Amino acid sequence: MGESNMLKFLHLFKEYYLGISFIGIAAFLIQEIPYIVMPLIKPVSNPIMNMTNEIKWIETVQGIFGMLSMVLLMLIVRDDVKLIPIETAKDKTFLTLTILMILINFIGWLLYYMGHQYGWLIIITQFAVVPLYYLFFGFWKNNYLLVGTAVPFFVIHTINGIMNFAVRK
Repeated sequence: MGESNMLKFLHLFKEYYLGISFIGIAAFLIQEIPYIVMPLIKPVSNPIMNMTNEIKWIETVQGIFGMLSMVLLMLIVRDDVKLIPIETAKDKTFLTLTILMILINFIGWLLYYMGHQYGWLIIITQFAVVPLYYLFFGFWKNNYLLVGTAVPFFVIHTINGIMNFAVRK
């Protein structure tokens, strides 16, 4: 597809390569913006960053699938997918869902920074939508390896959010 949107290093199988996806890196950095600005905002209350998980295996499994999702987002490329595919209804649907998830996440962070730190709001806007952002991005870019890690990441990350912000009260 062009050297401007990715670098390919190693052919894995079919159209999948180990490489560098510049749009994947951009998608990751966009999702990290709330964490990047957090030290500048210095929220008075910060329950997400002060969270402690009582069940350590959930934290471990969440970390594994979260890390795999991030790595696959940035390091798996396909030579049959355009930089910004929007030709088909599928492309448009999954791009729209990807953008919607990051917008919900950013709105949730804005509310969080303003002191609106309610359990289900945090669960939905910070815990559930981030793996869904990766999932929909994976569908949009036909990166089914990413899709495969984003699904369990969504389940365990959301459960972790529920355990910390809905059950533990």
